[in-house]
Amino acid sequence: MAVSDHDKMFARVLLMMQALQERKSIPIDELAEEHNVSDRTIRRDVERMHFFPIELRKNIVYLDEHYDITALALEQEELLVAELALNSIHGIDEKTDKKLHAIRAKLVNPLFFNPYNIKKEGFQEINMDSELLNKIEDAISKRNTSKVTSNEITSTVLPYKVTAFDGIWYLLARDTEDKKIKTYLIANITEFRASTHVFSKTYADIDAVLENVHTAWFEDGNSFEVKVRVKEEIAHYFKLKKHLTSQEILKENKDGSLLVSFTVSTDEDVDNLIKAWLPHIEVISPSRFRKRLISELENYLKDLKNLSL
Repeated sequence: MAVSDHDKMFARVLLMMQALQERKSIPIDELAEEHNVSDRTIRRDVERMHFFPIELRKNIVYLDEHYDITALALEQEELLVAELALNSIHGIDEKTDKKLHAIRAKLVNPLFFNPYNIKKEGFQEINMDSELLNKIEDAISKRNTSKVTSNEITSTVLPYKVTAFDGIWYLLARDTEDKKIKTYLIANITEFRASTHVFSKTYADIDAVLENVHTAWFEDGNSFEVKVRVKEEIAHYFKLKKHLTSQEILKENKDGSLLVSFTVSTDEDVDNLIKAWLPHIEVISPSRFRKRLISELENYLKDLKNLSL
């Protein structure tokens, strides 16, 4: 009897889950080669396993290192069958989806205890099977110069990556007119047409660009340093982790405060970070940015005062 596509998919997902349990992270191209399928198929499999603590970052599939599927009361195969069965009817309507959520909670939560609570960033829902995404993926993989229409403006671009900033999906591409890398909000793209012209560009270069990009509003070719004083009250949070990849602690002062620098391409790269830590953070330079921030705060307080009158 012929094996159905669904059976093949189930077997593949089961083997992927077993491999992730052992290794915790596996590159997409390695999984695709092992199972003799395309990278796109593996991405869709990862989407099907969204209820598990699995993430896809920079073409690598990660399983939460603290998650142990063997600790479940249900056998691994039983849990996967239940999840895939529930996933097959996801999206019928809002009422059904709410019931599915309740069923999953009752099925999984009482069965295991994990001492770690790891919160993940929420992502905008994206249909990887959509015609638009299929066209974009093909153009990226084949390096085809393309025309993209967004907000009623059509541009000729070299498509590089589909990426997310703050959980929102964008197309990262180079505008052939001004030669700058730009972001195009996927939700705003109304038309995408790939040509047969092949451009030459190594994706390693694009990954290097993305390493230092903090927001969708970055300005290609622009770079400047922002220095801030982080007060003692929050200094340990900046010692524990880098809040931006370019963060550097330049000096630790006697009063416990820190002099911290960020290399950014636009004010927006660091604007929200600074505002989130007010009043325990102070912009030292550039003076232009410091003045702009002070002006915004003064206007905010003025508006707040007028509203209370």
